[in-house]
Amino acid sequence: MNSFQHDIKLQPLRIPANWCIGWNTLFEVNPTEDNIKAGLFGGSSKFQAVNVELRLLVDVAWTPEDDVNGNFYLYVEYAPWERNEKGRRIKVKELSFSDSKTVHEFTTRDRIEIVSELEKVLIGNSEWIEHS
Repeated sequence: MNSFQHDIKLQPLRIPANWCIGWNTLFEVNPTEDNIKAGLFGGSSKFQAVNVELRLLVDVAWTPEDDVNGNFYLYVEYAPWERNEKGRRIKVKELSFSDSKTVHEFTTRDRIEIVSELEKVLIGNSEWIEHS
């Protein structure tokens, strides 16, 4: 991170309880050519969070990385419960997203739209989650 990036504030986000933030480099700046060339849209993934209770992973990326023609790309993955031979949940296994499925995707170039979608996704959607 260069000295210019230290002066830039992170994007304020409303994050409900139970989310563990892996990383956040989603800055409170728009994807202008100057900001992209300054490196504020590098590193591909800008934000990642996991909710163990909901078994959801949320990621926001800028793709292609450092590309002035890129877009924000948000996706949500759900990790289904592993099941025993009787079809019951195996609750003692650690959460893994190796066999997860993408349950939601969203693409935009607009920072305000991606923030709105991210905050909505962090609330969760019961349609994405197994209930049995």
